[in-house]
Amino acid sequence: MRILLSILLVLPLAADQPIMNMMPRWDGGFGFQLMQQYRTESELLDGKDEVGDGLSESVHLLHLEGVYTWDRSIRLTAKLPFVLDAERELLDAAGNKVTQTDSGVGDLTLALPLKRYFNETDKSGSWTFAPQLRVPLGEKDEYSVYDRAWGMGLSFGYEQETSTSFLAVGVSGWFLEGDEDEELHAHLDLGWNFNSRGQLLLETDAHYESDGSYTVSTGPALYYRITDLVHTRLEWKVDVVDYQKELDHGKGQSIKVGVGFVW
Repeated sequence: MRILLSILLVLPLAADQPIMNMMPRWDGGFGFQLMQQYRTESELLDGKDEVGDGLSESVHLLHLEGVYTWDRSIRLTAKLPFVLDAERELLDAAGNKVTQTDSGVGDLTLALPLKRYFNETDKSGSWTFAPQLRVPLGEKDEYSVYDRAWGMGLSFGYEQETSTSFLAVGVSGWFLEGDEDEELHAHLDLGWNFNSRGQLLLETDAHYESDGSYTVSTGPALYYRITDLVHTRLEWKVDVVDYQKELDHGKGQSIKVGVGFVW
């Protein structure tokens, strides 16, 4: 039976491409995945300095993501996040702690990944180019997890694997409307393929914004194919470098767990 292959590059918050970082590689293949994400940020930062005492942010997201493959080298992906619960703590002008909340549908991201595959004696892999579009689906409030702005993005990536090893690198850039900062994202994934069904990875992500803010996070991820239809993924990342040019929360960690289906 047909099986999934190929990992693509990261995007913000909805960091990866369906399904479970995998894709149907055959004409007419399609699938979808549901991914729960829990992110906590323990400090309010001004640069690298903590502001206040224990002012945190927590976000619970549900990602609904789908993919359709016209040709093994041409795909369409759609990613729609839902903010199930979000809460952050700030200080008001008088120095008192205030709590803000957010919930509802996030911003839709559409992408058209274009891939070129190669097969060699000891390895196989691909190059990827992906134009992307971000569509705001709600109004921006005093506290909004998502930018609520139209955006155009481009992604480039390279991956290769053997029977036991995996390597993926990529970079993506976003240009957003209005006064939103431009964003640059990069990633490096190193992995071990095991049991012909699973993959254990060490993933490192870097995020930079045009105002000078930057974050680097890293951690393990586990992918396992239960059947050709059902795929699972679990990942955990922690911020190891965090600098916020404008007052914002940071020094966080994120857990994702999900299930995907492909035909």
